[in-house]
Amino acid sequence: MTTKFTRRRFMTAAGGITFLGSVGTRTVAAGFSPGVVGTAPSLQNCLYPTMGTDETNPTLVVYVNFLSEASQYFVQHNLEDIVREYVLPGYLNIELRFLSYQPGSPDEYLAGDDEGEARAARAAHGVWHVEPENFWTFFEFMFWNFTTKTYTHARLESYMDQAGVRNITQIANRAYEDRYDGLVRSATEEAVRYSISGEPRVRLLRDHKNGNYSDILGWIRTRLDRVTAGSVETYSLLPGTEYETSVYVIDSGKPGPTAFVVGGVHGEEPQGYTAAEYMTRFRPTGGKLVVVPWANRPAVDIGARYTEDGDLNRQFPTGSEPTSTLARALWDELVSHDPDVVVDLHSSSGIYKHDGKVGQAIFPTRATPENAVDACDLVNDYYIGLSEYPSYYDFDCGNSLDGSRPLLIHKVYGDLHLPGYLVETTRKDTHLQDAVMWQVAVARDLLWQHGMLFG
Repeated sequence: MTTKFTRRRFMTAAGGITFLGSVGTRTVAAGFSPGVVGTAPSLQNCLYPTMGTDETNPTLVVYVNFLSEASQYFVQHNLEDIVREYVLPGYLNIELRFLSYQPGSPDEYLAGDDEGEARAARAAHGVWHVEPENFWTFFEFMFWNFTTKTYTHARLESYMDQAGVRNITQIANRAYEDRYDGLVRSATEEAVRYSISGEPRVRLLRDHKNGNYSDILGWIRTRLDRVTAGSVETYSLLPGTEYETSVYVIDSGKPGPTAFVVGGVHGEEPQGYTAAEYMTRFRPTGGKLVVVPWANRPAVDIGARYTEDGDLNRQFPTGSEPTSTLARALWDELVSHDPDVVVDLHSSSGIYKHDGKVGQAIFPTRATPENAVDACDLVNDYYIGLSEYPSYYDFDCGNSLDGSRPLLIHKVYGDLHLPGYLVETTRKDTHLQDAVMWQVAVARDLLWQHGMLFG
């Protein structure tokens, strides 16, 4: 059954504009009582902490830093106003970024002289991942009990305890072990792309503004008025069959390229389909983004590379019809959207040029191999090179795909002569969140190079 969701139109200004005011600071207490931010509704299964009521709503991206007094002021004042006026009525979602590293020098900290704030940011992602139902209370507690002292292991455990987090030791240990650092570093990469130099900052439709700007509600309203031309549609591929799976069409309503993104061709590769699922929340500022997150739903459901129908990614011969029902349906769907670029997200058990496998590599079609090189450089500079992973985890550009094998991206070039990319992360000794973040960063950069800009 086809379901269509259209972006909510912003009705009218919800009351008058609220200007910055003076509010007293709450004191640390064993029984912390969260306010409007701490009790805001969450959107589950999101890569970043996300607040809202409907995943198809426009998303305001918020950049903060746990050691920043300006961020504290924003959370205690303007963020509360934004939540009341736009999030709770169902007009807007909020997605967080913790800007911990210097955008111009990503190996240096944005605030403080040690990694305490970055550690706190990693712990925040840990809370979101392990017990998201307590995240917004924890987040609000951190700013209502603001400190400029370093976030040691003991301090993080104490703050989590007072904020009502349950899995304290597990999350604090993960923060110390650099878990979720890719998610923290993603804010640095985005800050460079959007020319953001500090925080607090809010971003909507590629525009961004100081979060403590007095007329922040009016600024948001103006941008929401510009969102109404776009739509988000979801429908089923092969409905009513064992292969039924979702297709997301995010149309900006404005001129621009069309991109087609696929995940879940192999069911034992959660890195690919999780990244593709996250990309369903991307909102292009021009053109159209089509995402099929779980292309091989039967294989995803059992966590297997393929099913009794065989390996889906060996059923796309160049010059002839795909060889299975699902492959034909997926190819017909791709062709129907007349894409300018195609990205297929996968993962491997090993590492390219290290152990004979294909992980940590981008395999481009012959159309645009140089774009794959640039995307590799980006993820290596901002993620792998500054992480605890050995240097052989760096991404490499693989051989060009020319249509000579029955793989989806081979056929994209062989039959359509289009730019296409087979993106492979590794499952070898990696955390899922890291691999997903690498996939997202690579895919976003490849689409960016083809003129697809995101809000």
